Amino acid sequence: MLAASLVYLLGVLVAALAFGVALKPWAVALDLAVFNLLALLLFACARRAWVCFGLLALLIGVFLVGSAAKIALLGRPIMPEDAYSVVALVRIMGPMGWLIVALPLALTAFLLLGNLRFRDRRALAALAILCLAPLAAGAVAPQAVRLADNLLGNAAWDQRVNFTDRGPTLHILRETLRAYALIQPPPSEDEVSAALDRLQSTAGSRAVDAAPIEAIPVAFPAPRPRNVHVLLLESFWDPTPLLDPEKPILDPRFYALWDETGRSTALSPTFSGGTANAEFEVLCGFPIDSWAVKYELGFNEAPCLPAQLRDAGYRTIASHPNDAGFWNRAGAYPRLGFDDFWSKPDFASDEMIAWMLSDRSLYRQIAEKIAADDSGKPVLNFVVTLYGHWTYEMVPERPAVVPIDPEQTELGQFATAMHYKSIELMDEIERLRRADPDALIVAFGDHLPNLGYNWGGYKNNGFFKGGWGDFPADMYLRSRETPLIVIDGQNGPLQLGRQPLYRLNELVRTRLGIPGPAIASLMPPPGALTLRPVPDTLLGLDENGAPFLCKPGERQGNCVAAADWLSDVKLIAHDLFDGDAHVLGLLPRYRHPVTAAIQ
Repeated sequence: MLAASLVYLLGVLVAALAFGVALKPWAVALDLAVFNLLALLLFACARRAWVCFGLLALLIGVFLVGSAAKIALLGRPIMPEDAYSVVALVRIMGPMGWLIVALPLALTAFLLLGNLRFRDRRALAALAILCLAPLAAGAVAPQAVRLADNLLGNAAWDQRVNFTDRGPTLHILRETLRAYALIQPPPSEDEVSAALDRLQSTAGSRAVDAAPIEAIPVAFPAPRPRNVHVLLLESFWDPTPLLDPEKPILDPRFYALWDETGRSTALSPTFSGGTANAEFEVLCGFPIDSWAVKYELGFNEAPCLPAQLRDAGYRTIASHPNDAGFWNRAGAYPRLGFDDFWSKPDFASDEMIAWMLSDRSLYRQIAEKIAADDSGKPVLNFVVTLYGHWTYEMVPERPAVVPIDPEQTELGQFATAMHYKSIELMDEIERLRRADPDALIVAFGDHLPNLGYNWGGYKNNGFFKGGWGDFPADMYLRSRETPLIVIDGQNGPLQLGRQPLYRLNELVRTRLGIPGPAIASLMPPPGALTLRPVPDTLLGLDENGAPFLCKPGERQGNCVAAADWLSDVKLIAHDLFDGDAHVLGLLPRYRHPVTAAIQ
C-alpha cells in the first residue's frame, strides 16, 4: 500500500507540473483508496512483489499521466472508446508512438499475465474477485451508473472535469461501466418506422441562412452523369485570426474563391484529429457525436454515396497517400461502395515534405491514373490529403511564411503548411474547372489543427478560453468551423452558409439527381434549425443563425427538438449500420426530397 500510494502521488505531481492537470484533493483521497484496493488484489495473486510494483507504476503512467497528456492535447482524458484508436495513435506518432503508447500497453499486459500465481487460496480468491467483479458490475451497469451519477454527479459535457473530480481509477471504472450500460440491441422495424415518422413530422422549412440545399436552382434540366471531385483537406483552416489579421496567410486566389461562396464553412464532428469521422459523415450522410472512429468500430454495407454512384454507373475511387490500414480504411472503403482505393504504395514518393506526400504530387498522380482509364464512366474522385498533418514538419524548399515564435512553434509551422496547401489546392481547382467545367467540386477542411499543449496556440491569442465545458456556443462553433468550397459545374460556386459535414452527402445527391434510397434526406432537422452533434454536447444554429448549445439531459428551448431529433437519427443509424437495416425496407413509404427537387 505504501508503494502504491507513492507511485500514485508521483503521478499526481507529474500530471499537475508537466501538463497542468491537477486532481481535486478529495478526488485524490477517494481514488487513492480504490487504487490501493486494486493494488492489494493484484499483490495477492502476484508471484513477485517487484513485478507487481512495476505493473502499478505502469497503470498510473497510462491512466493518470497518459490521461493528463491527452487532456493537454485534446481536452479529454483516456476513455474506453480510445481502445479502438490505439493502432492509429501509434501510427500517427511514429517511433514515439511505439515508445510511449504501444510499449507501456504491452508491458502492462505482460506484467499482469506473466506474474499471476494460482497455487494458494488467497491468490485464487483475488483472481476470482478481479474476474467476477467486472462481470457482476456489467450485469447491473445501467442501475450502477445511474446511482453513481445521482450520488457523485457527472459532467457529461466535460470529461476533463470528471477526471479531475474523480481521479484516474474511478474515472476509467465509471466510464467503462457507462459504456456497457449504453450498449443497446438493434432497434425493431416498428421502432425505426416510428422514428422516421417523427423526423418527418418535425421537419420544417429552412431559413435562408441555414442554406436550403434543395432550393438551389439546377442548371441542367435533366440529370446527366458528371464527374464528382471531393477533396478532404487535412487540417485545412485559416490561421490568420491567430496571427496578424493584416497579413492573410492563404493564397489570395483562395480568398477570392471563398468570397464567391460567401465564406461558406463546414461544421466538423471532430477537433484536432479523427479525420475518418469527417469522411464517414460526407460519404454516408449521418452525424457522428462520438470520439470513437466509425471505421474502426465496423459497420454493415450500406447505400452510402459511393455505393449509390457506383450503382448509377460511376467509377468510385478513394485516394489517400498513407498506409491503407490507417483508421481501417482498407476494410471500410469497400463497405462504403468504392471500387478502388489508392493508398501509399500506389503513389510515387516524388515530392515529400518529411513523411508526407505533397498535395501537388497527389493531385497530379490521381489525375494521371484517372486519365489512364478508358471505360468512359463518370468518376467519383474522393481524395483525402495528407500534407499539413500534425506535427507540421517543414523543409527548406518551403520556407516559413511567418516568423517562427519559439513560444508557439506549431502555430508558425502550421501557418506555413496552410499557405502552401492553399496554393496547391487552387492550382488543382483551376485545373479541374478548365479540364472538366461540368464537374461538381467539393473541398473542405476536416478539422481544426492541434496547436500545442492545452491549446496554447489558440489561448495565447484569445481564440479559445478554458476547456470544452467552459466554451460558450460561439466558441464551440469556432472549434468546428473549417473552409468549405462547393463548385457546381457551370453554376459556379455555391453560397451554403454553415453546413454540417453530414449534409454534404445530400448536397451531392441533389446536384447530381441520383435516384435510389435517399436515407439521409429522410432525416431533416426540426424546423429551421441547423444541428451539429459533437462528443459530449450538441451544437446548433437557430432560425436566425445564432449558435446555441445543448448539454446532455438539457430539455428547454431548441434543445428539446434537437435532442429528440438526434435520438431518432442515432436509432436509424444503429439500425442501418449495426442492425437489421429495416430502414431500407421502409423507404418506399416516403417521398424522396432529392427526386422532388430535381423534378
